Amino acid sequence: MSILTTSESLAGRPARQRIAIAMVFCLWLAYTVLQTLVVMQRLSEPAYAAIGFLPGILGVGLLLAAGMSREECYLRIAPLSRQGFGVLAAVFVFALAAILPFGVWRGWDWIAAFVYAPASGISQELFFRSALMPAILAIFNRRPTLALILHAVLFGLWHIGPLFLGTPVPIVAAIMFVPFLSGIGWGWQVKRDSTVVWAMIQHSLIWVIGSPFTFGP
Repeated sequence: MSILTTSESLAGRPARQRIAIAMVFCLWLAYTVLQTLVVMQRLSEPAYAAIGFLPGILGVGLLLAAGMSREECYLRIAPLSRQGFGVLAAVFVFALAAILPFGVWRGWDWIAAFVYAPASGISQELFFRSALMPAILAIFNRRPTLALILHAVLFGLWHIGPLFLGTPVPIVAAIMFVPFLSGIGWGWQVKRDSTVVWAMIQHSLIWVIGSPFTFGP
């Protein structure tokens, strides 16, 4: 049973925690704008590799400063359960099968593979699974499944950038559906094993594999 499932309701939390949770949602909006700028090539990959960590660092920092624990933010090292391994394996196969066939080979780049790709995977997990998901769980602590789905919906919407490049809405919806399902898998595993470490590793690995490809219109 998770920590947040049995915790106090949002209304019963201190005001500073309610403010911190609201600010995490504001950070999601800012992070979505940042991601959209990258998709539109208004922000370079090196700059994004550094700036992309800020939403997660700020989000987690706000929650911790407001009194939430590191365990509530899944900032701990813990073993990967058998069930968690199974879910991560399914996410791995699904994600690669969904994105690689639509990529165009651009050649191997060591910096992109071992700097930018891990930076992207780690920073996304830090925000979505260690800041946003705990914030939503604090709101829907008696309905963790709903919280898991809502956090995955926001993870999917975070990938809305292609819409601003003129990509047809059905294709954009399909693009967002992949991270939505992956987000459910990562969120479930993180919550099940009470650690974000394994999701960070796998998310990074997926983008290391995908780094030689270019995606998008």
